Amino acid sequence: MQENFPEKKLSRLLALMGELCTLLKKENTLLKKQRQSECKDLLERKTMLSAAYEESFAYFSQRADVLKSLPEKQKNVLRKAAATLNGLTAENARLLKINMDAANRLLNAIVQDIEEQTHAKTPLYTKQGCMENDAGNPAAISFNQVL
Repeated sequence: MQENFPEKKLSRLLALMGELCTLLKKENTLLKKQRQSECKDLLERKTMLSAAYEESFAYFSQRADVLKSLPEKQKNVLRKAAATLNGLTAENARLLKINMDAANRLLNAIVQDIEEQTHAKTPLYTKQGCMENDAGNPAAISFNQVL
């Protein structure tokens, strides 16, 4: 019975890796299409899968002899899954960073624009729709009503 225990752990590890790969592919596609709002729906599942994967991986990192004793075919499957997950994780990190940088640039541009408007000496409209001059008094505006 002890012989099957590592096998079940290995199957669980591979299943978690597969689920994480599927989720990361979906999230990466959404990020590329700039559909960030849909990514937040994946966050809870991504967090849960990542924690389960980390726990499962820790089991094998503490028992390297189990991995060394695997048949070559299983080692190759595990290597391929790890390489795929690593590539998708790297792409996900890059896409998330790009999206965060873009959001920061947009926010900084908005802040800068607001600062420039508050320091500029250009006439502003009051709440009543009148123009203010430098003294704060409404400026006279006229228009021609000829049709």
